[in-house]
Amino acid sequence: MSNTKTCIKCNKELPLSCFLKRGGENYLRTECKECNNKLSKIRSNLRKKYGPPPVGYKCPICKRGEEECRGQGSKIASAWTVDHCHKTDSFRGWLCHKCNRGLGAFNDDIGTVCGVIKYLKGNQSLISRIWQWVTK
Repeated sequence: MSNTKTCIKCNKELPLSCFLKRGGENYLRTECKECNNKLSKIRSNLRKKYGPPPVGYKCPICKRGEEECRGQGSKIASAWTVDHCHKTDSFRGWLCHKCNRGLGAFNDDIGTVCGVIKYLKGNQSLISRIWQWVTK
């Protein structure tokens, strides 16, 4: 078992001691402590500058409201997370944790997201054809 891990933000291979455990869980965060601290400061500054989303806000991606999104980040976290561009550190808006993680998983890459849409549409078409055949 390796005693090092590569940070997904700075791409440095570092000792495991340079990574925090994620939210009290048994696995390590993907970014090192130094990068995590930088990201925390950016998010905190954006929260202060833009304030919370308005009452009745819905996630612009999944269209769910606060009650539906509560508890997805952690038991004590807000329903909303600040979304920002990682290249410019500019504020893009508020998202639920699931949608924010989804964007992160695709590295905020429009081409990849378009590929996901194409993939889902292609499979939707196949599922529809199978359903029509089954229900004849």
